[in-house]
Amino acid sequence: MDRGIHIGEPSLWTAPRTRASTGKCRPSAPLLLAASMGRTESVARPYVQRTNHGGNFCGHQPDAPRLDLIRPTTDKNRPGILRQLQERVRRYYRSPTVIPDLRNANRSRKGRQQRSERREACLLLLTSIIEHTDLVSLRCGVPTSGGFLSLTLDYLTQWTGLHPRRAERAMADLKRANLLTVSQPRQLNEDGSWRGLAAVKAVSKHLFAAFGLGRRLGYERDRASKRLAKKIAVRGGTLTGWARNVALLVGGLGKKPGRAFRSPASAGPTGVSHGMDSATYASARMQLLIDLMTRHPGMPRDDLYAEAERILQERLTKSIRA
Repeated sequence: MDRGIHIGEPSLWTAPRTRASTGKCRPSAPLLLAASMGRTESVARPYVQRTNHGGNFCGHQPDAPRLDLIRPTTDKNRPGILRQLQERVRRYYRSPTVIPDLRNANRSRKGRQQRSERREACLLLLTSIIEHTDLVSLRCGVPTSGGFLSLTLDYLTQWTGLHPRRAERAMADLKRANLLTVSQPRQLNEDGSWRGLAAVKAVSKHLFAAFGLGRRLGYERDRASKRLAKKIAVRGGTLTGWARNVALLVGGLGKKPGRAFRSPASAGPTGVSHGMDSATYASARMQLLIDLMTRHPGMPRDDLYAEAERILQERLTKSIRA
């Protein structure tokens, strides 16, 4: 095959580039010949030497790991067992043998254990997951009257300061070590396509037992169940409805609501449902909350609910007028 440069014909072959002793990239001879003939070629970007400040160009310092979340928790009434678990799992960084499955999650062919920067990433992500774990179901999210609101990996990563790709690799290790169980729910759209929803993440009970909290976990979960039952009695609904994954309830927002009469008891939280039953209304509101929490992670809880109500009422009003 003739790889020479022909005048007037586009070349399908990219000319090789050579590197001088100074470390800078310069065009090769064929590229200079093409330039002398009047052809325009892209100029190579000069080589810039990267400086590794620690770890694998991620800023990791093995002797001073960063194991704290970059954002403080907003829940002051979190169960003490979750705080203790967050403190005890940090032992894994100095003593990887306390969680052997995680140590061998990405073991090299030569038998080397998990690198220190990967251990740091796994502990940061695991701390963020425990921070948002519901003690009743051990799932990562928030139980609401419209269903259980699972949190996305992007939202959890914002509390850690990790790069998204680094967080994905840490999540893969946590799953491979069976410290988390992750299931990916899907929603069938009207056009027949599938839409992936926030994955349901649950912390394994064996993680509590590995750090001496297994027996206490049962007692604390019973207390958490009673607290949730009192909340349900005040706000209404059933325990099954609060625990049901919200991904299975989402739907109906894009459909035009019916004109059938609805009783005041089935109206939405604001008393105006525009013909939409309470379950569908609550499901649509939960979907809006997911979107708002993803876009504005620092927005207060009351503002999130108020903004979701405003958007939903505005959409329903436009749908009725149409």
